[in-house]
Amino acid sequence: MDALIMAGGRGSRMGYVEKPLIKIKDKPLISYVIQPLLESDKINKIYIATSPNTKNTKKFIISNYKDYKNIKVIETSGNGYIEDLNECIKYFSKPFLVVSSDLVNLSSKIINSIVDYFYSIKSKNPEIESLTVMIPKNKYIKHVNATIEFNGLIPVGINIVSPKSGYQKEEIMVIDELIINVNTPDDLKFAENFLKNKKYK
Repeated sequence: MDALIMAGGRGSRMGYVEKPLIKIKDKPLISYVIQPLLESDKINKIYIATSPNTKNTKKFIISNYKDYKNIKVIETSGNGYIEDLNECIKYFSKPFLVVSSDLVNLSSKIINSIVDYFYSIKSKNPEIESLTVMIPKNKYIKHVNATIEFNGLIPVGINIVSPKSGYQKEEIMVIDELIINVNTPDDLKFAENFLKNKKYK
């Protein structure tokens, strides 16, 4: 499966900064996403969607990952998440993994489990076209304030989608690991402490 990292947002909740380049422990957020994708044996090509909002992110990727033949930068308009995602669909011919560029504790193990789960449910029900990964609100809300909630579940910024526009028949995967999505300064502080302590309480 190929992967797409969404890295073209405005970073409005972080004060309009290039969020993918915000550093935690001297490492930019986007590197916390790229590395586990590179380590996963389920992922082939890695596309990274940048935009006029994230020009320095594009430069960083080209400079630091130029030796990786399976990494390609895609330029999008930066008009919004859905708009940018739709602009990227033409690069894919099969279902692909979509990951936000601001997850700090993603691992190849989690990625592999998501890809395996998708193919497992699709083998039982071929009509399934997409997958949304969520965690229980009661696990998440203790640590950071979730901005979106669906029936007690919080999306973590990881999806699998099919290369088509419009409605897709979706399945939900609930995982029991806290995935930290850095959207606000408070999220950033929590992520810094999490990685410093390697645990949360």
